[in-house]
Amino acid sequence: MVSSGEGVQARRLAGAGAVLALTVGVGVVPGAAARRPPRHRDPADASGPLDLRLVEVRQVNRDLKLRVRTQGKFRLEALERRPDPIHPTARFLCLHIHHAGSSRVRQLCFGAPEHGKGVLGYGELRDNGSIKSFRRIKARVRRPTPRSVMARFRAGAAGLSPHVYYWRYLSHWRGRACTAPPPSGGRHLARRRRPRAAGKAATDRCLDSAPDHRSVKLRIHPVQPVGCTDGGHSPRFHGSRRRKRVALTFDDGPSAYTPKILKILTRDHAKGTFFEIGEQVPGLASTSRSVIESGNELGNHSLHHESRPGRASMAATSHRIKRATGFKPCLFRPPGGAWDSRVVADAHSLGMTTIIWDVDPNDWASPGSEAIYSRVVGNTRPGSIVLMHDGGGNRSQTVAALPHIIHTLRHRGYRFLTVTKLLHRHTIWGEVR
Repeated sequence: MVSSGEGVQARRLAGAGAVLALTVGVGVVPGAAARRPPRHRDPADASGPLDLRLVEVRQVNRDLKLRVRTQGKFRLEALERRPDPIHPTARFLCLHIHHAGSSRVRQLCFGAPEHGKGVLGYGELRDNGSIKSFRRIKARVRRPTPRSVMARFRAGAAGLSPHVYYWRYLSHWRGRACTAPPPSGGRHLARRRRPRAAGKAATDRCLDSAPDHRSVKLRIHPVQPVGCTDGGHSPRFHGSRRRKRVALTFDDGPSAYTPKILKILTRDHAKGTFFEIGEQVPGLASTSRSVIESGNELGNHSLHHESRPGRASMAATSHRIKRATGFKPCLFRPPGGAWDSRVVADAHSLGMTTIIWDVDPNDWASPGSEAIYSRVVGNTRPGSIVLMHDGGGNRSQTVAALPHIIHTLRHRGYRFLTVTKLLHRHTIWGEVR
Protein backbone atom coordinates (compact mmCIF):
# COMPACT_ATOMS: atom_id res chain seq x y z
CA MET A 1 0.00 0.00 0.00
CA VAL A 2 1.37 3.42 -0.95
CA SER A 3 1.08 6.26 1.52
CA SER A 4 -0.58 9.53 0.58
CA GLY A 5 2.82 11.26 0.68
CA GLU A 6 4.25 8.63 -1.65
CA GLY A 7 1.40 9.20 -4.07
CA VAL A 8 2.08 12.93 -4.14
CA GLN A 9 5.75 12.29 -4.84
CA ALA A 10 5.02 9.70 -7.52
CA ARG A 11 2.74 12.13 -9.35
CA ARG A 12 5.29 14.93 -9.04
CA LEU A 13 8.11 12.86 -10.49
CA ALA A 14 5.88 11.46 -13.20
CA GLY A 15 5.07 15.03 -14.12
CA ALA A 16 8.79 15.60 -14.53
CA GLY A 17 8.66 12.72 -16.98
CA ALA A 18 11.18 10.02 -16.21
CA VAL A 19 12.17 6.39 -16.20
CA LEU A 20 15.13 5.03 -14.22
CA ALA A 21 16.57 1.88 -12.77
CA LEU A 22 17.91 1.29 -9.36
CA THR A 23 19.46 -0.89 -6.79
CA VAL A 24 17.06 -0.95 -3.87
CA GLY A 25 19.02 -0.62 -0.65
CA VAL A 26 17.73 -0.71 2.90
CA GLY A 27 20.11 0.38 5.63
CA VAL A 28 22.42 -2.23 7.06
CA VAL A 29 22.48 -1.83 10.83
CA PRO A 30 25.08 -3.49 13.08
CA GLY A 31 23.58 -6.36 14.99
CA ALA A 32 21.38 -7.29 12.05
CA ALA A 33 22.29 -9.71 9.29
CA ALA A 34 25.03 -8.06 7.22
CA ARG A 35 23.92 -8.47 3.63
CA ARG A 36 24.10 -6.14 0.70
CA PRO A 37 20.89 -4.74 -0.74
CA PRO A 38 19.55 -6.43 -3.90
CA ARG A 39 20.65 -4.79 -7.14
CA HIS A 40 18.16 -3.85 -9.84
CA ARG A 41 19.49 -2.80 -13.21
CA ASP A 42 17.76 -0.51 -15.67
CA PRO A 43 17.83 -0.84 -19.47
CA ALA A 44 19.23 1.99 -21.57
CA ASP A 45 15.95 3.90 -21.67
CA ALA A 46 17.20 7.50 -21.83
CA SER A 47 19.65 9.44 -23.99
CA GLY A 48 22.76 11.14 -22.73
CA PRO A 49 25.45 9.97 -20.28
CA LEU A 50 23.19 10.31 -17.20
CA ASP A 51 20.90 7.44 -18.16
CA LEU A 52 20.81 5.81 -14.72
CA ARG A 53 21.72 2.14 -14.72
CA LEU A 54 22.16 1.22 -11.04
CA VAL A 55 21.20 3.10 -7.86
CA GLU A 56 21.44 2.35 -4.15
CA VAL A 57 20.54 4.00 -0.84
CA ARG A 58 21.37 2.33 2.46
CA GLN A 59 22.07 3.12 6.08
CA VAL A 60 25.58 2.64 7.48
CA ASN A 61 25.68 3.41 11.19
CA ARG A 62 24.44 7.03 11.53
CA ASP A 63 25.10 7.73 7.86
CA LEU A 64 23.31 7.28 4.58
CA LYS A 65 25.32 5.91 1.68
CA LEU A 66 24.34 6.76 -1.90
CA ARG A 67 25.59 4.95 -4.96
CA VAL A 68 24.84 5.69 -8.62
CA ARG A 69 26.12 4.24 -11.88
CA THR A 70 25.23 5.75 -15.24
CA GLN A 71 25.33 4.72 -18.90
CA GLY A 72 28.07 7.18 -19.83
CA LYS A 73 30.90 9.17 -18.33
CA PHE A 74 30.22 12.43 -16.52
CA ARG A 75 32.05 15.07 -14.49
CA LEU A 76 30.78 16.29 -11.12
CA GLU A 77 31.78 19.80 -12.20
CA ALA A 78 29.11 19.62 -14.92
CA LEU A 79 26.27 18.96 -12.47
CA GLU A 80 23.98 21.57 -10.91
CA ARG A 81 23.48 21.29 -7.15
CA ARG A 82 20.33 23.38 -7.15
CA PRO A 83 18.32 22.32 -10.19
CA ASP A 84 14.65 22.87 -10.93
CA PRO A 85 13.12 19.37 -11.10
CA ILE A 86 9.86 20.66 -12.57
CA HIS A 87 11.37 22.53 -15.56
CA PRO A 88 14.73 20.80 -16.03
CA THR A 89 17.24 22.74 -18.10
CA ALA A 90 20.51 21.96 -16.28
CA ARG A 91 22.45 18.74 -15.87
CA PHE A 92 21.78 17.17 -12.50
CA LEU A 93 21.85 13.93 -10.53
CA CYS A 94 19.67 14.00 -7.40
CA LEU A 95 18.08 11.83 -4.76
CA HIS A 96 14.51 12.70 -3.76
CA ILE A 97 13.40 11.39 -0.37
CA HIS A 98 10.32 12.06 1.75
CA HIS A 99 8.87 11.03 5.09
CA ALA A 100 6.19 8.35 4.97
CA GLY A 101 2.78 10.00 5.16
CA SER A 102 4.15 13.44 4.24
CA SER A 103 4.51 15.33 0.97
CA ARG A 104 7.58 17.24 2.19
CA VAL A 105 10.36 16.22 -0.20
CA ARG A 106 14.09 16.65 0.34
CA GLN A 107 16.44 16.82 -2.63
CA LEU A 108 20.12 15.82 -2.40
CA CYS A 109 22.16 16.61 -5.51
CA PHE A 110 25.74 15.87 -6.52
CA GLY A 111 28.06 18.63 -7.69
CA ALA A 112 31.64 19.82 -7.88
CA PRO A 113 33.88 19.54 -4.79
CA GLU A 114 34.37 22.72 -2.79
CA HIS A 115 37.84 23.47 -1.42
CA GLY A 116 38.76 19.90 -2.24
CA LYS A 117 35.94 18.44 -0.12
CA GLY A 118 32.75 16.64 -1.05
CA VAL A 119 29.49 18.56 -0.77
CA LEU A 120 25.88 17.69 -1.58
CA GLY A 121 23.27 20.30 -2.39
CA TYR A 122 20.37 19.90 0.05
CA GLY A 123 17.01 21.43 -0.82
CA GLU A 124 13.51 21.24 0.57
CA LEU A 125 10.79 21.31 -2.08
CA ARG A 126 7.36 22.91 -2.03
CA ASP A 127 4.24 20.96 -2.95
CA ASN A 128 4.57 22.14 -6.55
CA GLY A 129 8.15 20.83 -6.72
CA SER A 130 9.97 24.17 -6.63
CA ILE A 131 12.81 24.73 -4.17
CA LYS A 132 11.71 26.19 -0.84
CA SER A 133 15.13 26.30 0.85
CA PHE A 134 18.68 25.30 -0.03
CA ARG A 135 22.03 24.71 1.68
CA ARG A 136 25.13 22.56 1.34
CA ILE A 137 25.97 19.57 3.52
CA LYS A 138 29.31 17.82 3.95
CA ALA A 139 29.70 14.37 2.41
CA ARG A 140 32.45 11.91 1.61
CA VAL A 141 32.24 11.64 -2.16
CA ARG A 142 34.12 9.04 -4.23
CA ARG A 143 34.33 8.33 -7.96
CA PRO A 144 35.01 4.58 -8.33
CA THR A 145 34.79 4.99 -12.13
CA PRO A 146 34.04 7.84 -14.55
CA ARG A 147 30.51 6.40 -14.79
CA SER A 148 29.76 6.13 -11.08
CA VAL A 149 29.70 8.17 -7.89
CA MET A 150 29.27 7.33 -4.20
CA ALA A 151 28.51 9.63 -1.27
CA ARG A 152 28.25 9.11 2.46
CA PHE A 153 26.83 11.73 4.80
CA ARG A 154 25.33 12.02 8.27
CA ALA A 155 21.59 11.38 8.01
CA GLY A 156 20.85 14.08 10.60
CA ALA A 157 22.60 16.68 8.44
CA ALA A 158 19.75 16.30 5.95
CA GLY A 159 17.10 16.33 8.67
CA LEU A 160 16.55 12.57 8.38
CA SER A 161 15.80 10.98 11.74
CA PRO A 162 14.85 7.34 12.49
CA HIS A 163 11.63 6.75 10.57
CA VAL A 164 10.23 5.28 7.36
CA TYR A 165 11.00 7.18 4.16
CA TYR A 166 10.45 6.77 0.43
CA TRP A 167 13.06 7.66 -2.15
CA ARG A 168 13.94 7.69 -5.84
CA TYR A 169 16.55 9.28 -8.10
CA LEU A 170 16.26 11.87 -10.86
CA SER A 171 18.84 12.72 -13.50
CA HIS A 172 18.86 15.09 -16.44
CA TRP A 173 21.37 15.67 -19.21
CA ARG A 174 21.54 18.71 -21.46
CA GLY A 175 23.24 18.74 -24.83
CA ARG A 176 23.25 17.38 -28.37
CA ALA A 177 22.74 13.80 -27.17
CA CYS A 178 19.27 14.77 -25.97
CA THR A 179 18.01 15.91 -29.36
CA ALA A 180 19.23 12.94 -31.37
CA PRO A 181 16.87 10.02 -32.02
CA PRO A 182 17.24 6.84 -29.92
CA PRO A 183 20.14 4.62 -31.03
CA SER A 184 19.21 2.17 -33.76
CA GLY A 185 18.89 -1.48 -32.84
CA GLY A 186 17.81 -0.71 -29.30
CA ARG A 187 14.45 -2.41 -29.23
CA HIS A 188 14.13 -1.76 -25.51
CA LEU A 189 14.19 1.97 -26.25
CA ALA A 190 11.28 1.71 -28.64
CA ARG A 191 9.30 -0.33 -26.13
CA ARG A 192 10.03 1.83 -23.09
CA ARG A 193 7.04 3.10 -21.17
CA ARG A 194 6.29 6.79 -21.59
CA PRO A 195 5.66 8.94 -18.51
CA ARG A 196 2.05 9.72 -17.76
CA ALA A 197 2.50 13.49 -17.93
CA ALA A 198 2.03 15.39 -21.16
CA GLY A 199 4.12 18.23 -22.53
CA LYS A 200 7.81 18.81 -23.02
CA ALA A 201 8.91 16.75 -19.99
CA ALA A 202 7.09 13.70 -21.35
CA THR A 203 9.25 13.71 -24.50
CA ASP A 204 12.55 14.64 -22.85
CA ARG A 205 14.80 11.70 -23.67
CA CYS A 206 17.42 12.93 -21.21
CA LEU A 207 15.27 13.02 -18.07
CA ASP A 208 15.47 9.79 -16.10
CA SER A 209 14.08 8.57 -12.77
CA ALA A 210 13.81 5.39 -10.79
CA PRO A 211 12.03 3.28 -10.02
CA ASP A 212 9.24 3.42 -12.58
CA HIS A 213 6.02 4.99 -11.17
CA ARG A 214 6.86 4.32 -7.51
CA SER A 215 9.22 5.19 -4.67
CA VAL A 216 11.33 2.80 -2.61
CA LYS A 217 10.82 2.28 1.10
CA LEU A 218 13.75 2.95 3.42
CA ARG A 219 13.61 2.56 7.19
CA ILE A 220 16.25 4.55 9.05
CA HIS A 221 17.01 2.75 12.30
CA PRO A 222 18.10 4.46 15.53
CA VAL A 223 21.69 3.45 16.24
CA GLN A 224 24.35 4.23 18.81
CA PRO A 225 27.84 3.05 19.74
CA VAL A 226 27.64 -0.21 21.69
CA GLY A 227 31.37 -0.84 22.08
CA CYS A 228 34.77 -0.49 20.48
CA THR A 229 37.76 -2.64 19.62
CA ASP A 230 40.56 -3.24 22.10
CA GLY A 231 43.54 -1.05 21.25
CA GLY A 232 46.18 -3.76 21.58
CA HIS A 233 49.29 -3.17 23.69
CA SER A 234 48.92 -1.33 27.01
CA PRO A 235 49.28 1.05 28.66
CA ARG A 236 48.91 3.90 26.17
CA PHE A 237 50.12 7.36 27.13
CA HIS A 238 49.41 9.13 23.82
CA GLY A 239 48.52 8.57 20.19
CA SER A 240 50.51 9.11 17.01
CA ARG A 241 52.74 12.20 17.01
CA ARG A 242 52.34 12.64 13.25
CA ARG A 243 49.11 14.65 13.17
CA LYS A 244 47.63 17.44 15.26
CA ARG A 245 44.98 15.43 17.04
CA VAL A 246 44.31 15.39 20.75
CA ALA A 247 42.02 13.51 23.14
CA LEU A 248 40.40 15.43 26.01
CA THR A 249 39.57 13.02 28.84
CA PHE A 250 37.57 13.53 32.04
CA ASP A 251 37.75 11.35 35.15
CA ASP A 252 35.66 10.61 38.26
CA GLY A 253 32.17 11.21 36.84
CA PRO A 254 29.35 11.09 36.23
CA SER A 255 28.53 14.16 38.29
CA ALA A 256 26.60 17.42 38.19
CA TYR A 257 29.50 18.94 36.20
CA THR A 258 29.32 16.38 33.38
CA PRO A 259 26.37 18.06 31.57
CA LYS A 260 28.19 21.41 31.71
CA ILE A 261 31.25 19.90 30.05
CA LEU A 262 29.10 18.12 27.46
CA LYS A 263 27.41 21.41 26.62
CA ILE A 264 30.79 23.04 25.95
CA LEU A 265 32.01 20.13 23.83
CA THR A 266 28.81 20.15 21.77
CA ARG A 267 28.84 23.91 21.27
CA ASP A 268 32.49 23.89 20.21
CA HIS A 269 32.24 20.76 18.04
CA ALA A 270 34.75 18.80 20.08
CA LYS A 271 34.67 15.23 21.39
CA GLY A 272 35.78 13.85 24.75
CA THR A 273 36.20 10.58 26.64
CA PHE A 274 34.69 10.21 30.10
CA PHE A 275 36.14 7.63 32.51
CA GLU A 276 33.36 6.82 34.98
CA ILE A 277 33.33 5.40 38.51
CA GLY A 278 30.99 2.42 38.62
CA GLU A 279 29.31 3.16 41.94
CA GLN A 280 28.19 6.58 40.66
CA VAL A 281 26.58 5.37 37.44
CA PRO A 282 23.22 3.98 38.66
CA GLY A 283 22.16 7.27 40.26
CA LEU A 284 23.16 9.29 37.17
CA ALA A 285 22.31 6.90 34.36
CA SER A 286 20.72 9.65 32.26
CA THR A 287 23.95 11.65 32.45
CA SER A 288 25.95 8.64 31.27
CA ARG A 289 23.51 8.14 28.41
CA SER A 290 23.88 11.77 27.38
CA VAL A 291 27.63 11.21 26.95
CA ILE A 292 26.95 8.53 24.33
CA GLU A 293 24.02 10.35 22.73
CA SER A 294 26.16 13.45 22.18
CA GLY A 295 28.80 11.47 20.29
CA ASN A 296 31.34 11.26 23.10
CA GLU A 297 32.83 8.14 24.67
CA LEU A 298 32.71 6.31 28.02
CA GLY A 299 35.57 4.53 29.76
CA ASN A 300 35.96 2.40 32.88
CA HIS A 301 37.53 4.00 35.98
CA SER A 302 36.96 1.18 38.53
CA LEU A 303 34.01 0.56 40.83
CA HIS A 304 35.03 2.60 43.90
CA HIS A 305 38.03 4.61 42.60
CA GLU A 306 40.35 2.19 44.34
CA SER A 307 44.07 1.98 43.58
CA ARG A 308 45.06 -0.94 41.34
CA PRO A 309 41.53 -2.37 41.14
CA GLY A 310 40.95 -6.06 40.55
CA ARG A 311 39.21 -7.72 37.63
CA ALA A 312 35.92 -7.96 39.55
CA SER A 313 35.87 -4.18 40.06
CA MET A 314 36.52 -3.55 36.38
CA ALA A 315 33.87 -6.07 35.29
CA ALA A 316 31.24 -4.62 37.65
CA THR A 317 31.89 -1.11 36.35
CA SER A 318 31.62 -2.13 32.72
CA HIS A 319 28.39 -3.99 33.54
CA ARG A 320 26.86 -0.90 35.17
CA ILE A 321 27.85 1.35 32.29
CA LYS A 322 26.43 -1.07 29.73
CA ARG A 323 23.20 -1.52 31.67
CA ALA A 324 22.74 2.25 31.90
CA THR A 325 23.74 3.18 28.34
CA GLY A 326 23.93 0.09 26.12
CA PHE A 327 27.65 0.81 25.62
CA LYS A 328 30.40 -1.61 26.75
CA PRO A 329 33.68 0.25 27.45
CA CYS A 330 36.88 -0.82 25.73
CA LEU A 331 39.05 1.68 27.63
CA PHE A 332 40.21 1.44 31.25
CA ARG A 333 41.97 4.11 33.26
CA PRO A 334 43.43 3.10 36.64
CA PRO A 335 42.72 5.68 39.37
CA GLY A 336 45.76 7.84 39.97
CA GLY A 337 47.42 6.30 36.94
CA ALA A 338 48.68 3.47 39.18
CA TRP A 339 49.17 0.34 37.11
CA ASP A 340 51.20 -2.84 36.97
CA SER A 341 51.23 -5.89 34.72
CA ARG A 342 48.35 -7.53 36.60
CA VAL A 343 46.10 -4.46 36.21
CA VAL A 344 46.87 -4.23 32.50
CA ALA A 345 46.26 -7.98 32.02
CA ASP A 346 42.93 -7.88 33.89
CA ALA A 347 41.74 -4.98 31.77
CA HIS A 348 42.84 -6.71 28.59
CA SER A 349 40.97 -9.88 29.56
CA LEU A 350 37.79 -7.77 29.65
CA GLY A 351 38.49 -6.31 26.20
CA MET A 352 39.90 -3.00 27.47
CA THR A 353 43.05 -1.04 26.69
CA THR A 354 44.69 0.69 29.65
CA ILE A 355 44.86 4.44 29.05
CA ILE A 356 47.10 6.84 31.00
CA TRP A 357 47.98 10.39 29.77
CA ASP A 358 50.83 12.71 28.85
CA VAL A 359 49.27 16.06 29.83
CA ASP A 360 48.10 16.62 33.42
CA PRO A 361 47.16 20.14 34.57
CA ASN A 362 46.41 18.89 38.13
CA ASP A 363 42.94 20.40 37.89
CA TRP A 364 41.83 18.12 40.76
CA ALA A 365 43.76 20.45 43.10
CA SER A 366 41.82 23.54 41.93
CA PRO A 367 44.87 25.63 40.95
CA GLY A 368 42.67 28.18 39.14
CA SER A 369 41.23 28.20 35.65
CA GLU A 370 44.16 30.20 34.24
CA ALA A 371 46.65 27.66 35.58
CA ILE A 372 44.63 24.77 34.14
CA TYR A 373 44.47 26.52 30.78
CA SER A 374 48.17 27.37 30.58
CA ARG A 375 49.29 23.90 31.68
CA VAL A 376 47.18 22.18 29.03
CA VAL A 377 47.98 24.44 26.07
CA GLY A 378 51.64 24.68 27.09
CA ASN A 379 52.20 20.91 27.15
CA THR A 380 49.90 19.53 24.47
CA ARG A 381 51.61 17.91 21.49
CA PRO A 382 50.24 16.02 18.49
CA GLY A 383 48.63 12.84 19.80
CA SER A 384 48.38 14.02 23.42
CA ILE A 385 45.91 12.51 25.88
CA VAL A 386 44.89 15.28 28.29
CA LEU A 387 43.72 14.39 31.81
CA MET A 388 41.00 16.54 33.40
CA HIS A 389 38.13 15.85 35.80
CA ASP A 390 34.35 16.16 35.67
CA GLY A 391 33.83 14.62 39.13
CA GLY A 392 35.43 14.06 42.52
CA GLY A 393 34.94 17.60 43.79
CA ASN A 394 34.23 21.14 42.70
CA ARG A 395 35.12 21.23 38.98
CA SER A 396 33.98 24.77 38.17
CA GLN A 397 37.55 25.79 37.34
CA THR A 398 37.85 23.00 34.79
CA VAL A 399 34.52 24.03 33.27
CA ALA A 400 35.72 27.65 33.06
CA ALA A 401 39.06 26.73 31.46
CA LEU A 402 37.73 24.25 28.89
CA PRO A 403 36.35 26.68 26.24
CA HIS A 404 39.64 28.60 26.17
CA ILE A 405 41.63 25.36 25.89
CA ILE A 406 39.54 24.24 22.93
CA HIS A 407 39.68 27.60 21.15
CA THR A 408 43.46 28.00 21.55
CA LEU A 409 44.35 24.47 20.47
CA ARG A 410 41.95 24.62 17.52
CA HIS A 411 43.57 27.90 16.45
CA ARG A 412 46.87 25.98 16.48
CA GLY A 413 45.39 23.39 14.13
CA TYR A 414 44.33 20.64 16.55
CA ARG A 415 41.29 18.38 16.19
CA PHE A 416 39.56 16.88 19.23
CA LEU A 417 38.84 13.15 19.05
CA THR A 418 37.76 10.40 21.38
CA VAL A 419 40.59 8.18 22.63
CA THR A 420 39.34 5.31 20.46
CA LYS A 421 39.65 7.43 17.31
CA LEU A 422 42.96 8.91 18.41
CA LEU A 423 44.37 5.39 18.67
CA HIS A 424 42.87 4.44 15.28
CA ARG A 425 40.54 1.84 16.73
CA HIS A 426 36.99 1.18 15.62
CA THR A 427 33.65 1.95 17.21
CA ILE A 428 31.07 -0.85 17.16
CA TRP A 429 27.55 0.32 16.33
CA GLY A 430 24.23 -1.28 17.14
CA GLU A 431 20.53 -0.58 16.89
CA VAL A 432 18.99 1.18 19.88
CA ARG A 433 16.65 -1.23 21.67
